[in-house]
Amino acid sequence: MLLYFVFFIVSILYLLFIYVSWNEDYWLKQRIPFVEPEKLFGNIKDVILMKKTIGEVYQDIYSKLHGKPVGGFFKMKQPILMVRHPDLIAEILDKKFESFHDNDIHIRRDADPILKLNPVLAVGPMWTATRSVLTPLQSHETLEGLLYIIKISCKNMMNYITQQKIPIEVKDLSSKFTSDVIASCSLGTEPNSFKRCDTQFRKMSDKLLQKDLKSNAALLFALYAPMFGNLFSFRIISKDICKYFVSVISDNCKQRVQQGIKRKDFLQRLIDINKESEASGEGTVYNYQSIMGHCMSIFINGYNMTSHPLGFCLHNLAMNPEVQDKLRKEIKTFGISSIDALSYYLIESMEYLDMVVCETLRLHPPMSAVTRVCTCSCELSLGEHKYKIEKGIPVTIPIFALHTDPQYFLEPMKFDPERFDKKNRSLRHQFVYLPFGAGPRYCPGSKLALLILKSAVISIIMNFEVRPRGAIKEIEHDPMSSLLSTAKGEIWLQFKEHVTFY
Repeated sequence: MLLYFVFFIVSILYLLFIYVSWNEDYWLKQRIPFVEPEKLFGNIKDVILMKKTIGEVYQDIYSKLHGKPVGGFFKMKQPILMVRHPDLIAEILDKKFESFHDNDIHIRRDADPILKLNPVLAVGPMWTATRSVLTPLQSHETLEGLLYIIKISCKNMMNYITQQKIPIEVKDLSSKFTSDVIASCSLGTEPNSFKRCDTQFRKMSDKLLQKDLKSNAALLFALYAPMFGNLFSFRIISKDICKYFVSVISDNCKQRVQQGIKRKDFLQRLIDINKESEASGEGTVYNYQSIMGHCMSIFINGYNMTSHPLGFCLHNLAMNPEVQDKLRKEIKTFGISSIDALSYYLIESMEYLDMVVCETLRLHPPMSAVTRVCTCSCELSLGEHKYKIEKGIPVTIPIFALHTDPQYFLEPMKFDPERFDKKNRSLRHQFVYLPFGAGPRYCPGSKLALLILKSAVISIIMNFEVRPRGAIKEIEHDPMSSLLSTAKGEIWLQFKEHVTFY
């Protein structure tokens, strides 16, 4: 009996040794430089233990591969290629897109119905179909129509700030504003969180959008151990949240159809497509489940692309009063004296505002990395060097590391909007600044996110001087958020009413 037990233990230890040693020589065989992995965790131990963000860990790997166009590392036991050279990045994201068209995030679509139509997670034909639904968000006409909704939320935020006579926590301010405006644009509801912060919608939105240990762990499984995530059906979004938002959207759809209500928002677009399809005899295109999926994609992605950058932008402006004053002068130069005076044309014409926002997104990109799966074996070329990529190998673009590389941005941690004037832009490679990705999978909601972000910044700077509360301190990124750039802890700022704007 003892002999069998010893044999069992030895067998387990042997299998464990085989597992932790398996595949460690992959990059050696490929003749590609790599960063030596740790047993079991590979090179992502600090991400798994939630000590660092993905952006920070990938930045460390990026630095260790200094001078190399590409380099290998390991996520657990899975080899993954990091691409550092902008010419090769352009090949992956654009020129050879057909070989890298799927993102390396894996979920069980039956376990997370809200996320199954999200363009970030969709693959193959589903991604193509989802993309076509979201494409109108890029059009001038659509954005001009949504600006009316955005301005209402901007006014609500100004009223709220005016009523506060004490410093304001900016992450909470940004969250309220962004969830309101995105919910109104996509879900057809008007929460007005500045007046009603204890509503069921606000509570469920917070549960959906604020990352906790459980949801972050589920995301890490989707990124780094999808087999276990699928086996145990880990959900990034819980069942009660899913059920609530299905109810909200279905009620809004029924109310509009029954009462003939029309609004210039994304939900209305899907309802109109259904009506046109039914009138032509082709039947219903979208059921409530798919309408919810598309609307929630905009709600979740739009929030993540706008709320966190807005908080960071206000912090940067508070820390750099000379930048804030210059931006205020530009607003005045364009004759914008009230929120009602905002137009899509004016906002798009403001060069310094764009520079401020671009610099914010450089330091705090919404996504710290983009990872694609090689869907068809191919070869990348850089001069005389050729790199063979096998089917199934993930290839990552370390966005945060590129954005903070002194080779492309001198004094990279300094907030300096002048990096994005016309001259400096022209001197820089197009593929070293990628806040929303690039190529066919470029974020379809980026123009809407920028419109919301810029409208909010104009509204605040036009009406208030923003200053830090107490001693100035640098913001740290929250490792609990892993893939997204979010601030760790609270950001408190003072808002002093600007009575001499004109």
